[in-house]
Amino acid sequence: MHIRNDCWQKDNRHWQHQLIHHNILTLGYGAWNGYLQRGRGLLVCDVVDPILPSIDWQVDFVSFNQMFIPQVQVAGYLGELQLEQTVVAGVESAIATYNPAQAIVLLIHGNQELEINLLQNLAISPVDCAKQVRRRWEEFQPQANDLRVKF
Repeated sequence: MHIRNDCWQKDNRHWQHQLIHHNILTLGYGAWNGYLQRGRGLLVCDVVDPILPSIDWQVDFVSFNQMFIPQVQVAGYLGELQLEQTVVAGVESAIATYNPAQAIVLLIHGNQELEINLLQNLAISPVDCAKQVRRRWEEFQPQANDLRVKF
């Protein structure tokens, strides 16, 4: 499998951009807690719901599950997805060098698509995402199952 260029990040018409934008707190929470418990790694976001063209991102909730893959298991996990070795090597390099307090290495799988991105220069850091989610936990209760990141 070949991963497309991540030029969609500059184009908010792509659903992956919208998913990240509307769920950055939960994604940052999952990435930071994963790092604290397992070290560097890859946050996997497995989208449960189909992403329809008619989705209203301001209103509609998209269900997804998060799983944090520690660095030592990333190559095996990506190999199971039958990704090209150059992609696996690129992801491993990003994981080895990213700053977990300021960035997220994220794989989004949904709508029969797979995207892998290094999210950096975020408006809110993973550390601050985790703090906000903890402080405002009641607001996230409908998504509580999604916030229990598998390790």
